[in-house]
Amino acid sequence: MEIFTRYCMEKVKGWICLDIDGTITSDPHSVPEKVIQYFASLYDKGWRFVFITGRTFAFANATLSKIPFPFLFSLQNGADLLQMPSKQPIKQCYLSSSVIKKLDEIYEGREEDYIIYSGWQAGDFCYYRPHRFSEWMTGYLELMMTLVEEPWQALHSFGPLRDKSFPLIKCLGTKEHMQEVEKYLHQIPEINVTCIKDPMSKEGYYLNLVTDKMASKGNALTFIRTLTDPGIPFIAGGDDRNDISLLESADIAIAMQTAPEDVLKLGDIIAPPASEMGIITALEEAINRI
Repeated sequence: MEIFTRYCMEKVKGWICLDIDGTITSDPHSVPEKVIQYFASLYDKGWRFVFITGRTFAFANATLSKIPFPFLFSLQNGADLLQMPSKQPIKQCYLSSSVIKKLDEIYEGREEDYIIYSGWQAGDFCYYRPHRFSEWMTGYLELMMTLVEEPWQALHSFGPLRDKSFPLIKCLGTKEHMQEVEKYLHQIPEINVTCIKDPMSKEGYYLNLVTDKMASKGNALTFIRTLTDPGIPFIAGGDDRNDISLLESADIAIAMQTAPEDVLKLGDIIAPPASEMGIITALEEAINRI
């Protein structure tokens, strides 16, 4: 925490807090070199960065591996906050294993299932029960395994996970199925849930992202703000519904042009798509406003 506090209390111009997928890159495995160079130029001018993502550490870290300066890393929708490149843990908000029983009740009689992430300090595993997925969803899971970095571990039962805690649980399926499941998830008071389109899916599948009620991208930004000098500006950028709390917590909010309508409404600035490196022009405009 001491190193982190010094980092936050340095004389800085402000903080830039950015989602990854669909915001700084359209490629799941890398960030454009031009974007990285622009970020580095801002860092040299006194801006500090936090990358806030729904991804696991392994997957996000591989994509950000060429970032040449220290930054803060908020993983799995704010469940973890750490400093890079030292991997120093700063803050953690994890789900209790008691949530598993409640999700099993929601999924009783349903054809599909959900998956559980162990967290970066426990190996970044993704636990799943293969026999509880349909044939077409099994094919989707197999595709996911080829795209992401985290190791998958098949279990017959989630019983061995009793008394553990987790950063993220992910429900996945069609839009209609996920919207139905979302209604039941909102009845669990100790969780935070967001339904989004899967950024890795070409078929248009959807996800319910389940975290502890205190874990959100917006809460991560708010926590960092408490450790900085009052009045330091925070610029945030995102492109999906799990970025809503992030944009609401910022002084200047950048919404990507490709975002859903409820996210676009929060944007003080609307950025061209990540495929056009629109975050560069958007940040330039935001900094000029400050």
